[in-house]
Amino acid sequence: MRRWKTFIEKSKHFLLVVFLMVITFCYAMFQGGFVSWFVFFSVSPFLLYALISFVVRESILLVERKIEPAHVEHGQSAKVTITIERKTRFPFAYIMMEELVDSEGLVQAKLQSSNTIRFVGFRKKFNWHYELANMPRGEHRYLGVTIVFHDFFGWAKKTVVAEKEQTILVYPRIREMKYTALQTKYDVGPMMSPYSIVKDTTMAVGLREYVPGDRFSWIHWKSFAKTQTLQSKEFEDRQSSELMLVLDAKKSPLFEDKIELVASMLKMIVQELGDISFISAGEMTKVFPIVQGEKQLDQVMYHLAAIKPAENVKFQFYDQQAFKQVATLLYVTSDVSDEFLHTLANIVKNCICFVVAKQPPLQAELTMRYKHIQIVYVDPTDFYHVFTEVMKP
Repeated sequence: MRRWKTFIEKSKHFLLVVFLMVITFCYAMFQGGFVSWFVFFSVSPFLLYALISFVVRESILLVERKIEPAHVEHGQSAKVTITIERKTRFPFAYIMMEELVDSEGLVQAKLQSSNTIRFVGFRKKFNWHYELANMPRGEHRYLGVTIVFHDFFGWAKKTVVAEKEQTILVYPRIREMKYTALQTKYDVGPMMSPYSIVKDTTMAVGLREYVPGDRFSWIHWKSFAKTQTLQSKEFEDRQSSELMLVLDAKKSPLFEDKIELVASMLKMIVQELGDISFISAGEMTKVFPIVQGEKQLDQVMYHLAAIKPAENVKFQFYDQQAFKQVATLLYVTSDVSDEFLHTLANIVKNCICFVVAKQPPLQAELTMRYKHIQIVYVDPTDFYHVFTEVMKP
């Protein structure tokens, strides 16, 4: 059916050109005189050009798309350069090009940049530059390019679709945060002692086998020189319990702010040499057992760039024993319920709930009911003082 539609479309334009040639010739023959023959000879070159353009078999040999910068964050702009090489050097009057996209974000960007008209003459290879402004977070996919070759008056046109799939990954925006060593607690006999999310790398208490992902500065080079075996330094804070960050990926008006808060927290903790595990609770639960280096952080950022909000999320504590070993659970959400806090209180030793909301929730009663659960209100427009709010009594 599609082939028949294409054939009919081409035939329609071809018959139009032939009809115009016949009409102008008949007009000149029967009318006679200088004016009628002048009209015929004036129009004939354009009609002949349109007729030849139907015969030329044009195709696209190469499509390359270059996007700069390679790392784009939410709200930033990207420059796109498309290089196209065609088969012939036939001088079409002009060429119209349009990107084929499969993303709502790119659809908006396409409306802003509109289509482009190029006058390429005899050139086989030419470029197209445009800018994508205010890119939304997510995984955006290009499908290809539609190129339409025109004659002078639009009597003849030739459409070629060049398939060139490519994906743009727009990462969540990293907000600036004031660093404060977050203190939580872990059990030491009958007492509760402070524990920092940032490792004290000045006090090595021993050696252990090297694990892929360990930082370069942790390698003990003296032992490597003797044994030819890589070993990493064991630091004092590493012997304490772990921290775990959980994202509530439920759909909400502040979903993007939750993503940016989690990304900013993870970035800051890794930069300050801290160790943390991460769980994304969405339609499918994604677990990152430990995030302590740039490579592991990149994997988490890739996930945060592609994640979509879930309609219904019921976070399942699938391994209660593992959660009991967590010193502090950092939970990022946009709302909290008494039922969830009650479940949380029976499993974890200590929890900090970061509630992203435009208005502070009524939390006084909940705070009094669950002594070891701290609720911190986070303004979606300001993440700078998130950790200093945690340290307030």
